[in-house]
Amino acid sequence: MIEKSNSLQFHYIFQDDSHSIDSITRNECEKEILNLFNEVSITLGLNIDIQTLPPAEGGFKEFWKLLGQNSAQLTLVISVTAIILTRFPAENQELTELQIENLRLDNDIKRKELAKLNLEFIPDDEGLSDELLKGSVELVKKNYKVAWRKSNLFKKLIGYSKIDSIEVQRQHDFLPVGPSRKISKRRFPNFVLQSDDLPNLEGIIGSIDVISPAIKPGKFRWKGFYDKDIITFEMGHKAFKAHVLRGDVHFSNTFSIEVEMTQVRRIDSDGNIKVTNTIVNRVIATIENGIRVEFQND
Repeated sequence: MIEKSNSLQFHYIFQDDSHSIDSITRNECEKEILNLFNEVSITLGLNIDIQTLPPAEGGFKEFWKLLGQNSAQLTLVISVTAIILTRFPAENQELTELQIENLRLDNDIKRKELAKLNLEFIPDDEGLSDELLKGSVELVKKNYKVAWRKSNLFKKLIGYSKIDSIEVQRQHDFLPVGPSRKISKRRFPNFVLQSDDLPNLEGIIGSIDVISPAIKPGKFRWKGFYDKDIITFEMGHKAFKAHVLRGDVHFSNTFSIEVEMTQVRRIDSDGNIKVTNTIVNRVIATIENGIRVEFQND
């Protein structure tokens, strides 16, 4: 069984004997750690509140206490966060297929994965099993934001010259729980992702309501309405583009195209997936006034 814990200590260990930390660095690191707590709890479907406790000397020690109805759930979030922070460096220093898989899981599949763990009904008086902790860590590892937030944290730590190492310690009512986990600065780069880019989404089949076509030669972009958003996109289907430039395609306010397309994506500063470019590789059909006509290449 996993020992109870309700708080986490994050210890900045310095190369000198000082007990102060740069305010901006501290606030930026705390932001990433709090966001990491948040992503862990959201992934596990648990509601928690986080309190910041007064810091302590010894280098510089930060403390966060979790509040909730169930002490086993608090222990779970603390334990998973401590493990994620210190055990798993970035694989190949990019987001892995395992993490990217989380982007494609629909809500029903995620609910089924959570249902297997049954975290909502962990008996408060029975404690937390090693098996349940392991399953929870595996689920959280699939969340790309967890790897991304951790990468941001270690990027900031690498840039802070006076730091020697960091140490993470679980606590229960201000008493240490289990062994601490320490990472020296030379290992920090192992936890950093080298790119915010994500693999392209290929072969997407969808329908775009055309708002503004490019009807003149050149590298002009089209504008349309797709998946409840206005998008600009490249028309990469040369045969269809040639039809448009010859004036063979009639556009109206009811005109749409059924397409196979590619989306180029990256992670923004808030950790959200953003589509940076959409490329229409092939126009499958045109639709006007509800009439669908398959497009035939010349």
